[in-house]
Amino acid sequence: MTPRSAHGFTLLEVLIALAILAILMTGLIQVAAHNTQNLRYLENSLIAEQIAHNQWLAFGLNDDHPEQADGWDTMAGRKWYWQIGRQSGGMPGVTTYRIKVFLEGEASPYIDFPGYLPNAA
Repeated sequence: MTPRSAHGFTLLEVLIALAILAILMTGLIQVAAHNTQNLRYLENSLIAEQIAHNQWLAFGLNDDHPEQADGWDTMAGRKWYWQIGRQSGGMPGVTTYRIKVFLEGEASPYIDFPGYLPNAA
């Protein structure tokens, strides 16, 4: 009898290669999903920041500055809820406000930052 020549991979070698490939693909899918979540969060944060700046500019240009103001805005095909509220304390001669922007249906704001206006003379 003549010795058999090798003409390919054994079934065990193929199964091991497939198992390694499956493990690697699972890791790649998890990384891609995490990156997608981060991108969505960054996108929402940027949109919320733009809404906060728009509302703060409108609030500052208005002659009347109530203790609380809120409303809805639509940007990037999504509804956003914003709040502006007067804060106690702060520097003399300056009124401090907090601006918060929430995505519709979410409890925590995407942005929450202070704004300052001079007190009326």
